[in-house]
Amino acid sequence: MIVSLESLSFASHGKMVLSDITTVISDRALTCLVGPNGAGKTTLLRILGGELRATSGTFLIDGSDASAFSQKEVARHFSIIPQDVQPPPHFTVFELVALGRSHPSRRALWWQLSESGHDAVRSYLARCQVEQLSKRRVEELSGGEQQRAWLAFGLAQEKRFLLLDETLDGLDILAKQSFFKLLKELAAEGKGVLLTTHDLDLVTQFADRVIVLNDGRVSYEGPPRANLQHLIFRPGDWK
Repeated sequence: MIVSLESLSFASHGKMVLSDITTVISDRALTCLVGPNGAGKTTLLRILGGELRATSGTFLIDGSDASAFSQKEVARHFSIIPQDVQPPPHFTVFELVALGRSHPSRRALWWQLSESGHDAVRSYLARCQVEQLSKRRVEELSGGEQQRAWLAFGLAQEKRFLLLDETLDGLDILAKQSFFKLLKELAAEGKGVLLTTHDLDLVTQFADRVIVLNDGRVSYEGPPRANLQHLIFRPGDWK
């Protein structure tokens, strides 16, 4: 599956947020979207996830024009985990991940899952190494454990692409490395992963492809490079 953006732009309140974005995002790849704060990274993810509509340009999903799709039709292809997402109160890890199976096309709530649905949830918990935490409340977990629970939630939706917005903020370096390794494995297994991040050393180490945004424009795309920091116009804006 290939997502293509051609001359895509987005304006909000008279201000251009994204300008003339032309790029391709493929499955079976870990793509990292980097750039200074305010570069338009989150906006681009929200367009891909169907939450926002581009002001102009073309957004293609496997060659089909996504502008003709409803938000729900676009969202069928993308599981998005936004920045600073908060878990439903009092949910256990199992319940959170099971919630990922509860969308309208299945016409089932998480507590009504079939045995096969429960098996799927358990497999995603194990894949993300949180199976032993399944009965714990999500809010009781460490930052790294919560991120793995959210990743399992995203995988449980069984969509072709994972869109992760700054999900590694606040984690220590070992937790970040472990998370990047898992994302790399998922991409190798066929999942498309698009991650916004400020961790350029880990991007250089793990990413298959990098897209650099500056002032709402693509200033570089291609394999990771050791001098990524020098491709950023405003390094002082980084966290």
